[in-house]
Amino acid sequence: MADKRRVRGLTIHRPIVYGSIAAVIPVEERIANPDHNMRWTVAVRSATSPPPGSATLEERVIPEDVIGGCDDLSYFIKKVSFKLHDSYPNPLRVVDKAPFEINETGWGEFIIYIKIHFHAESGEKAIQLQHGLKLHDWTPDPNLSIPQVWLDETRNDPETAEGPTTIPGPVTTKPDSVDPAPPNASSTESGLPSKSPNTVINSWQYDEIVFTDPVETFYNKLLAHPPHPYRPKTDSHPESKLDWAELKVLVEIDRLRGKLSVDERELAQVKKLLQQSS
Repeated sequence: MADKRRVRGLTIHRPIVYGSIAAVIPVEERIANPDHNMRWTVAVRSATSPPPGSATLEERVIPEDVIGGCDDLSYFIKKVSFKLHDSYPNPLRVVDKAPFEINETGWGEFIIYIKIHFHAESGEKAIQLQHGLKLHDWTPDPNLSIPQVWLDETRNDPETAEGPTTIPGPVTTKPDSVDPAPPNASSTESGLPSKSPNTVINSWQYDEIVFTDPVETFYNKLLAHPPHPYRPKTDSHPESKLDWAELKVLVEIDRLRGKLSVDERELAQVKKLLQQSS
């Protein structure tokens, strides 16, 4: 029988990200499924992203997929199940090895139900998450929030036609030389820049899996696999350095707390044996 002794009064966590990335499928690649205009990946990963050019990034289906996954989570996650929309064949997908992700194509957005199962030695129940698959950029066009120009209406209003005003009149002189905008320039007839649609849609959620009073053997395994610290974009950024240092301190605190708890339990057992022998 496996040892299920728990380290009381202790918590340890592992940071993760879960979510999806979607990219537009070129028209020439939609022969098999003409209606499927988006390729997407849903995943559960470690929070820290791998360095550029790493083998982990090279293996991903979508080239722009660079979020999370620096650490292999299979040392404490046994499997992850993804419940897709019923219109997909075999909608309940179970992934029992890293990377814990599903790659698919489609056109519609829906809720994906995610269930994370831990190894039996952990003594922990599975946890459930929900993620809304995002395939379209619903960010409003900033140009649409610009109010209608009221200059002409004010200038033609009889009550305001005369008198001083801080609004300059229209410029009627032609500039000496202005190069016309190229035909493919991103602009509208009003001269405002148009909002170009995003071809890659990221939708990720940061979370922390917290283990309270963990099983001792499982706790030791977690300590043996500390998460990679956040990689700062620049070494000169003091806040990035601070985040990295704080994470190292937290990992060391977890380790020392566990060791202290084990030592206290062993000391209590020794005292009990001494009392019995006396």
